[in-house]
Amino acid sequence: MFTRIVAVLITGALWAAPAFAQKKPELTNFAFWTTPKTPHAQAFVPGLQAALELTPEQIEKIIAAQNATIHSPEIQALKRKGDPTATADELAKGAAKRAESAEKLFKDVDGILTKDQKALIEKMNESYEKVLGEVGEQFQAKFVAAKGNAEEMAAVRKEHGEAIVEGFNKKLTNILSTAQKQAVEKAAEIEKKRAAEAKDKPKPGK
Repeated sequence: MFTRIVAVLITGALWAAPAFAQKKPELTNFAFWTTPKTPHAQAFVPGLQAALELTPEQIEKIIAAQNATIHSPEIQALKRKGDPTATADELAKGAAKRAESAEKLFKDVDGILTKDQKALIEKMNESYEKVLGEVGEQFQAKFVAAKGNAEEMAAVRKEHGEAIVEGFNKKLTNILSTAQKQAVEKAAEIEKKRAAEAKDKPKPGK
């Protein structure tokens, strides 16, 4: 149950298309974070990456590391699940090479971040894990009561997720400086606006 709820944190955006050279270097939702069952997770709440206060130079280096690993032509050309022409051996080799490429990326990024940035990430990871445990205990009875009822279970999951976000945001007030909090709030607004624009954007062929 818990694993399914936090599965949304898995690093799907990690494999997004690389940034184009003509655009200002921008790093969106990089998987800096860690959860108990996800070693490389996306931000726990919108805009969280802004709290790290990455410099333009760091962003450029991380994007370059992405382009040399998971976004490289070699990795992008690997067979993926869903490809009807892929053999079982090709899928296995592709998955292994992508995993190896991702681990190299995170090793490179570890060398780009400062000691203070890594300490802040670790503090956030610990706080989030505590929130997961606290909220999990509070909702245990609700999940048991909703078992077997799809509608009630969906409602409990939604409430559970909202409680996690609320609890983590409260802990952030004791972790971040005023400037960092403002940066997170601003970044969250930008993310919200982009999500709304993407949702309203007509799909090709319609």
